Amino acid sequence: MQPKNQLDPSAFSEDEKERIRSAIRNKYAAVSSSAAGYFSYTVGKEGAILLGYTHDILDETPDDLLNSFCGVGNPFSVAPLKEGSVILDIGCGAGFDLACASRGTGAAGRLYGVDLSPEMVKRATANLAAMGITNAEVMLISSELLPFPDDTYDAVISNGAINLSPDKPRLFQEIHRVLKQGGRLQFADIILEKELPPHLLAGVESWSQ
Repeated sequence: MQPKNQLDPSAFSEDEKERIRSAIRNKYAAVSSSAAGYFSYTVGKEGAILLGYTHDILDETPDDLLNSFCGVGNPFSVAPLKEGSVILDIGCGAGFDLACASRGTGAAGRLYGVDLSPEMVKRATANLAAMGITNAEVMLISSELLPFPDDTYDAVISNGAINLSPDKPRLFQEIHRVLKQGGRLQFADIILEKELPPHLLAGVESWSQ
């Protein structure tokens, strides 16, 4: 695979995009059990503490869920979610941020999570059920082709997932489409501070680091 401009929607062929998605699925199948050892930053409960998640939330979260947490920031630090809001989590993983969002929206809110990894979707569904969260649904869906009507969500959240998309223009178009007028995108992610060497830019594995 040759180095590409990620902001060019025609930069990758469909075959290349699927190779990237496959590499992501393979990595996060393993991360769904535990994030330890797969990232160069602090993960799990300790990582969540460093990112500003409060102890009252962490104390209510099962260890199995915290063990797979690999977020890079705290999307709730942008603004609190309003009670009764309809929320979409892009790349919801094992469901930690959905569980956090449920505290803000309350029982009157609705929560939806999408993820590329079948293992993460299974974990998230089980984790939310174990926590007694009944107003959330998790789906195995590409965030670049969301099956939701226009103007559906009060807020879209994401934590370390947008950078994984091989078609970011399409992803942001979809987010804009499903957000209600005046809705918010609250996300945390990683960025490049300097250009990577060509061999890393061209490697499929680099997308799932």
